[in-house]
Amino acid sequence: MAAARRLGGDGVQINWTLVAGLAAFSLAAAANWDVGTAAPRQRGSWRTLAFVHLALLAELVGTIRFNAVAVIDAALPGVARHAVQAGLAAAMLLVAVGAAIAMFRAGRQSSWLVPAGMVAGAAAALFGAEMLSVGPVGAVLYRPIGPVMLIGWLWLACGAAAVTIAILAVRSVRTR
Repeated sequence: MAAARRLGGDGVQINWTLVAGLAAFSLAAAANWDVGTAAPRQRGSWRTLAFVHLALLAELVGTIRFNAVAVIDAALPGVARHAVQAGLAAAMLLVAVGAAIAMFRAGRQSSWLVPAGMVAGAAAALFGAEMLSVGPVGAVLYRPIGPVMLIGWLWLACGAAAVTIAILAVRSVRTR
């Protein structure tokens, strides 16, 4: 990724795009966890969303700590990297679809679960598209807009939407 800055002597690299993702998904996970605390009957659904955001956060931390391409090449020598990336993208798509289905089913409990599930699904779908990042898709997602690439701004938008929905959900629970 462009404009990477080396931190320490152990090869850890970070840039503003990764900082945007770390901020977005850590705040989204914390906000969804908080709604689960405020709404005991909906705790499982909101905590599921928190874990989706934590999984996305873990993927970003893995990207910072380990060069994912180098890990794939070392772990699976002779296997086409694009096949592994397509498998990982398919897994993220399953997470996105699973989150959306679970939230639509739970939407009868709280109208805020549906948009929250849609945001989590959109964020997971972004990760799937980013993992493939072939040809024109990669060119668009990695286009810099200021110090942050487009994918970083999209992650921030998902995180901001998740936090806003969580705040509104907590307010609706507390005003009942």
